[in-house]
Amino acid sequence: MTNESGANIRGPYAKSAGVRQRILEAGMQAFAQAGYYATSLNDIADRAGISRRGLGHHFKSKEELLTAVLDQRQDEDAELIRNTSGTDSLAAVLAVSTHNTERPGLIQLYSLLRADATAVEHPAHEHHRVQYDGLRLYLSRAFEEVRAAGELISEEDSDTLASTYLALMDGLQIQWLYNRAGTDIDRVLRAYLKSVIPSFPTGADARQTASSTTR
Repeated sequence: MTNESGANIRGPYAKSAGVRQRILEAGMQAFAQAGYYATSLNDIADRAGISRRGLGHHFKSKEELLTAVLDQRQDEDAELIRNTSGTDSLAAVLAVSTHNTERPGLIQLYSLLRADATAVEHPAHEHHRVQYDGLRLYLSRAFEEVRAAGELISEEDSDTLASTYLALMDGLQIQWLYNRAGTDIDRVLRAYLKSVIPSFPTGADARQTASSTTR
């Protein structure tokens, strides 16, 4: 195991980090299946193969664990879209959305939590509010960059295009949970982007590019 500088990590710290990651994965699975309120720390400890006391050494509360699960996912997604602009930014967000279909539990978690977390008192409410606002701004800026390059044919403002893109991603993921074989998230999102950006890539070459982006 290595730290951020690439140095090898051995001994108790590596073991502790491994246990923490196991807890995060168990938490994601449990929250995805039962939701936040119906999940207990005992359930998560059992999934992670540790004692409830052992889990407490890493996370003091269920809310703290949920926050860590969401933060880790956000950091991983942010890494995939960092240092992009214009069409590349839109394609990177599409690639993340498509890549998530390889982890059904993740889509289930976010779909369930985003519905529950509309309640202000939900512990994930602020996380999702900030995430939506940030992603909408990111996409709006990308559409503006595409417009400035003369590649955008829509007369809608960039905020509207960004909100439509977000709504499509969320809605398609829910449809995919119900009918995976009949819901092609990548194809539908590319069709939307191509309808406003004629030069946006579609077809086999585009799918190959998206696949390499998430590796």
